Amino acid sequence: MSIGQNIPEIWAAIHTPFDASGAIDEAGVRRNVRHYIATGLAGVFCNGLIGEVWSLTLQERKRVIEVIADEAGGRLGISVVISGPSVEETIDLGEHARRLGVSHAVLMVPTSGPRSPAQQFAYLHHICVRLEMPIVIFNARTAAGSPLDPGVFTQLCSLPNLKLLKTTGNAAENAALRQAARNGVLVSDPLEENFFANMQTEGQSILYADPEPYLYQRGEFRPIAEYVALLAVGRTEEAARICASLAPQRITFNKWIMDPLKRGHMPNAAVKHWCDLIGLAGGAVRSPVTPLSAAERRELEADLIACGAPGLLSAAERISS
Repeated sequence: MSIGQNIPEIWAAIHTPFDASGAIDEAGVRRNVRHYIATGLAGVFCNGLIGEVWSLTLQERKRVIEVIADEAGGRLGISVVISGPSVEETIDLGEHARRLGVSHAVLMVPTSGPRSPAQQFAYLHHICVRLEMPIVIFNARTAAGSPLDPGVFTQLCSLPNLKLLKTTGNAAENAALRQAARNGVLVSDPLEENFFANMQTEGQSILYADPEPYLYQRGEFRPIAEYVALLAVGRTEEAARICASLAPQRITFNKWIMDPLKRGHMPNAAVKHWCDLIGLAGGAVRSPVTPLSAAERRELEADLIACGAPGLLSAAERISS
């Protein structure tokens, strides 16, 4: 898989399913990979914030990638967050991912330690030059509160293996980072609800997304892919109609996923319950994230029914799955 085609690629940040005992549900990981492939995703972004990276041991992080890569068999791009407790552990995770043939390693902007512009640059540059593989930087502003300095980003764009910046900053921050990009390094705002406008006004050529692509699409029902393809060939009015049809799902997504995330409350339990309701392996969460209450589960299910979320299973189907 490569970044940047005539028709923009769609990637999605994926969760890590755990079973009732708290262990990684490897069968569930494989089942989900098959779903991502069937939905036509170009790739997945794993072991990140949606993947509950803070709760995974280094060995578990490696195992998640091994299972995804094995099940995908080259049919799905893989981006893996490699930022670890130390620089050397980060590089080790990167080397492990490289041996498995992943599409790119993802470095999160530091949230502690080297946070001045000079040290931010030194940290990211040191790791990038040690890894002979494509790199993505994740500016996780909405969750981490440690923004990437635009000047640092311009300097880093001189690295031949830096391919993309995924940035969750506000509009002004993202605009400054787009202006700072050099040497063909792409910048992706991951929010699907912004993508239509970003393709038109910013020339954004990849949706390096959050979970929307597998929550809003199922099998051959691919409204995001459809409006992206239509817009790419100039059929703007048709594309706009399909894009607008996703408004009810976006309201539900913002209520349960983005609004809590912006408040600093990780929404993994809601992501996973939504997945359970549409036939993916969602599973349990790990502490300190807490499961949804019974009332919250019922409310989310009612919201999904009301917005016409695709793939909703009946109660009997959920039990059998």
